[in-house]
Amino acid sequence: MKNCEGSYMKANCMVTGRTRIAGLLGNPVEHSVSPQLHNTISMCMGHDIIYVPFKVEKDDLEYAVKGLRAINVIGFNVTIPYKSDIIKYLDEVSDEALLIGAVNTVKNENGRLIGYNTDAEGFRRSFAEETGYGFANKKVAVIGAGGAARAIAMKVALDGAGHIDIVNRTVSKALELSEFISEKTGVSLRAFSMSEAEEKNILCQNEIIINTTSLGMYPDMDRCPVNDFSCFGKDHIFYDLIYNPLKTKLLKEAEKQGCKVINGLGMLIYQGIYAYEIWTGSKLPESIKDELFRQLSANCS
Repeated sequence: MKNCEGSYMKANCMVTGRTRIAGLLGNPVEHSVSPQLHNTISMCMGHDIIYVPFKVEKDDLEYAVKGLRAINVIGFNVTIPYKSDIIKYLDEVSDEALLIGAVNTVKNENGRLIGYNTDAEGFRRSFAEETGYGFANKKVAVIGAGGAARAIAMKVALDGAGHIDIVNRTVSKALELSEFISEKTGVSLRAFSMSEAEEKNILCQNEIIINTTSLGMYPDMDRCPVNDFSCFGKDHIFYDLIYNPLKTKLLKEAEKQGCKVINGLGMLIYQGIYAYEIWTGSKLPESIKDELFRQLSANCS
């Protein structure tokens, strides 16, 4: 493995006629740190691969996918708002991605585009490394009911959670998600609006609280999905999928109550590592993870 110092800059200055392309489809993509993440991996591993973000309008998604296939990219990531829409343009989708209903990683295998979801597994590994255990028999609350919530809640259910509460501003979406996961996994789920959950102290009844919304993300760092932290304590774990800032208002307030807090940087790094391994078939060394944490932590406020 090569020395990674200054790898992001170097990776973008060494493009040749033999360089393979990977990329990111989404809208917006300007905020994404995925280019730094993947170009750092390529430089550390000595792979001639460059990663480029592509901002794609909704009506152009099919054409973008056809274009990436035509230029023979090694693979690409998919981010908001296309993780579900992308599925109909792929040749094959993994069983877990179909169950989750979202694809964030696509591999090009000799012109066949195959979809995977590495978000859920990246989250599971990050949580396990920070806590030393998984979700078996745990009581878990998931804040939000969008694509990220679906991936996380499904992974938590598949990992053997004893109970899951879905809490969302719009209760109808929470109910739809809870019914879907319960039907697919047999795990007990409840659905609440955020106002009802706060009135009944629903979040406090769970050991693990996971925020999948964007509330508190840079630059709106004063926002927070939870108003009252008085019932939380050292027996609660808060996981926020946001990684910029590294410590959101949600995590700061929970930490004041003695809760264990975890940000989304580990999930970001692990999902990226899994995606890169899918594209290349190369198992990445643990030292890659350490380098990515060092570089990306420095870029997040």
